[in-house]
Amino acid sequence: MSEVTSVEARLKQLEEQAGPQPAAPSAKVERALKYLPYMAIAHVLIGAPTLLLSLVLAYATFVQADATQKMQQGGALPFISYGTSNADVQTGVPEITLDLANNGVGPALLGPLEIRYEGQPVRNARDLLVRCCGLVPGAGQTYSIAPGSGIAVRPGERTTILRIARTPNNEEVWNRLDDERWKLRVRSCYCSIFEDCWIIDGSQSRPQPVQSCPANWSVFASDGSPAAANPAALRASADGRP
Repeated sequence: MSEVTSVEARLKQLEEQAGPQPAAPSAKVERALKYLPYMAIAHVLIGAPTLLLSLVLAYATFVQADATQKMQQGGALPFISYGTSNADVQTGVPEITLDLANNGVGPALLGPLEIRYEGQPVRNARDLLVRCCGLVPGAGQTYSIAPGSGIAVRPGERTTILRIARTPNNEEVWNRLDDERWKLRVRSCYCSIFEDCWIIDGSQSRPQPVQSCPANWSVFASDGSPAAANPAALRASADGRP
């Protein structure tokens, strides 16, 4: 009997040390806990449309911004093409020209220009005419040149890389160039004001987009005159003097 009393006393002592026991939850609390998952689901169902609407509005804003940017870029899109002719369009005077024309709606910033004749790059107009057409330095044969790189060409404008008129002194060179100009491979890289760049290769090529203009081309330059950086056409003699 004493052992039972001792156990009861020990249990009572432990209860006193543990402190008062928490009261059992009321019926209202139990009911609230029971419906808590349903309340959470209801909040999710109410908030989901708001979240979805926010995502739709964010996507619509992104699409509109992208469309606006594309419209701005399209409104300033250059389109450079290479061409050659053997007569002045307005006067009909015989002259051979090599041209880069901007047929787009925005300015074109001309980058490197490369011209190859029979697979080999030519340095400038004099080098080309000597190699293809029998130009003799110092013989009084004349031609006009203009830069084909490092300049801006406005919409509807063109830059004439090379112009040679048919004169008594130029007769032989003119006739040969009239045939040999079709053997030229002309490549040009140009960019828009938004720094989008393209490359054309030949007179019938479609511009191909590139990340940036290549740096490994054999650049076709003017004949070395200090005025060559001026977009205006230069008058040069066969020996390179203006």
